[in-house]
Amino acid sequence: MVLVSAHRGGAGDDRSSENTLAAFETAIALGCDYVEFDVRLTADGTPVIFHNDALWDVDTDRSIAGHRLDEFTGVVLVTLDEVLDLIAGRVKAHVDLKVRSRDVQLVEHIVTVLGVDSVVITTAEDASVRRIVAWSRVHAPGLLVGLSSSPRSWGGHPWVRRLVRLEAAFPRTRVWLSRANLVVAHRHVARWSLRSYARRRGLPLLVWTVDRPSELAGWMNDPAVWMVTTNYPERALAAVQ
Repeated sequence: MVLVSAHRGGAGDDRSSENTLAAFETAIALGCDYVEFDVRLTADGTPVIFHNDALWDVDTDRSIAGHRLDEFTGVVLVTLDEVLDLIAGRVKAHVDLKVRSRDVQLVEHIVTVLGVDSVVITTAEDASVRRIVAWSRVHAPGLLVGLSSSPRSWGGHPWVRRLVRLEAAFPRTRVWLSRANLVVAHRHVARWSLRSYARRRGLPLLVWTVDRPSELAGWMNDPAVWMVTTNYPERALAAVQ
């Protein structure tokens, strides 16, 4: 049976509740197998649950990235530890790391709290996958670590941007070089490339992000798929035949 990962808590149409404790509670109540959330670091190094790489102050129309959270009223971010405390022993964690440093340290902390069998790690950073896989082979055998088919960060240098675009055109090569033991593919990339790759390699396939009922009906009943990430977990659960 294909598993369900509630993307950013499975907030559906209510984007304001993405990556919130309320969304995770709802996903748990629905019976989701995993809750997916994004981990970033604030300027002072606090791991928080947030998707974008910057906050935006709508009153002043300027970026507030790089500031302490308490410098701006109304900006409330859920911390990683708050989420771990909420979900421990209740639902498994699909953690999408959006960091380029402290990746192994963060994974070690998450695994210590939840246990290796309750954690899946994904990231678009090829180097992070290699570091985490190397660490897990010694300290957390069996940890699933996947390289997302989305492009890695490129840091603003034009030549690196061109390289990243070229890499993205060869997802199978990226997965192989990263040593990932989980294939993480956008639904379109999965269809034309990574689904068959995962099947031949005997690797679990995680498909993201599937929301349309017609597509959920296909992916949720595909024997080649291990897990589907969706903003509408109730639709995914209903699609299982």
